[in-house]
Order: sequence, then C-alpha cells, then structure tokens
Amino acid sequence: MKKNIKNILIITFSTAVLLFEIFIPLRASFSKTIMVSVLNNTPYQQAVASDILKPQAFLNDYEMRLEDLINKYRIENGVNAVKFDGTLTFIAKIRSQDLIDRNYFSHYTPEGTTVFNLLRSYGINFITAGENLANAGSIDVGTPEAFMEAWSNSPSHRANMLKGDYNYIGVGMVDQGDRIVATIIFAA
Repeated sequence: MKKNIKNILIITFSTAVLLFEIFIPLRASFSKTIMVSVLNNTPYQQAVASDILKPQAFLNDYEMRLEDLINKYRIENGVNAVKFDGTLTFIAKIRSQDLIDRNYFSHYTPEGTTVFNLLRSYGINFITAGENLANAGSIDVGTPEAFMEAWSNSPSHRANMLKGDYNYIGVGMVDQGDRIVATIIFAA
C-alpha cells in the first residue's frame, strides 16, 4: 500500500512538473483637437507562475494599429520593440473606460491614485513603467496616426515612447462616440 501511494505521488509530481514546463512557455508566448498626457519613470512585471491567474485582454484592430505604430517608431529611433502583454492591456482598457465613465482626463483619478496603484492592485511588480494618454472628440479625429503624431511632437510623450528600458506594452482604447480615449502602458 505504501509503495502504491509513493508511486502515485511520484506520478502526480512528475505530471505537475511537466504541465508547468509546458504551460509557462505557452503563456509567455501570448506575452496598440487631441489632448495628450504622459506619466513616466515610475518604479513591471516579472514573469512568475501567478501571472497565469492575472486577467488578460486582447487587442482590437485599432489598438493593434497603435501598438504597431509605437513599435515602428521605437525601431526607427534605434530602440527595442516592446511585446504585447495581456494584463497590461487589461489595465489600459480599465484606465480608458474610467476616464470615459467618470469624465476626466488626467493621470490621477479623482481619488488621487494613478495607473501604478492599479498595476500594484493587480499584483504587477515592475521595475519601471509609464503611461501615455490620448483623448479626442471622435474616432475620425482620434485615429492611431493622429495620436502618434501628437505624442511624437510632445517631448515628454516622445521620451516615454522611446525609453529603452521598456519591454512590454498594453494598449486600451474606448470609443464612446463623441469621445475616444487611448491609454498606453509601458513596463519593464
């Protein structure tokens, strides 16, 4: 009986290790008038097994275009491309929705918290992170190209987009019809 229990424990442990070795790499492979705002250089996530439990979001076509433009801009300026991160995208979408729902445009919520508080509340550990915001009256004005042009012409936004320390990006856009908000979160 003891030998059977020992064999079952060995098989269970071996299966768990095998699943961990298979699943973690798969998870990593899954890991876009205008007003703009920037918040950067704040002390990202380091991949750990608990990341599997973090909420994830995926990019729509608009967000994917914005991510592509940012990576193209980074590469053209001699900086590494950043990788899509589903949890950062989830948080970016929350930020954009909050800006729309509560009708404000700031890196600080009405309560005085920032995206960095939100990152921590979702268990994201980061070394450095940054946020770019964009706000426009409609999708016609708030195109990915228009937001990129505005950010590129702003020294603080440009610096944030070109920070070489960043490795990951999350993009969240909310279109309310008469107002569109885009949030970019960078992290390392």
